[in-house]
Amino acid sequence: MDNDMLDLVDRLCTVAGMIMEDHHLSAITTSKMDVTAKAECLADLAGAGQDIFTLIAAARVLTRLG
Repeated sequence: MDNDMLDLVDRLCTVAGMIMEDHHLSAITTSKMDVTAKAECLADLAGAGQDIFTLIAAARVLTRLG
C-alpha cells in the first residue's frame, strides 16, 4: 500500500474518532434527559454511528485494495 493510501486510511480513522469524541458526552448523559430529548439524542447518536461505520468501511476497502 502506498503512502497516499495509508494517509487516507489514517484520515478516515481520525475523522471516525473525532465523531466519537464529539458525541461521547451525549452517549453517557441520556439518563438525565427527558423522553423527548432522549429520543432526539438517540437519533443523533444513531446518525453518528452510521457515519462512523461508513468511514471505517471505506478505510477497510482501501486497506483491502492496497
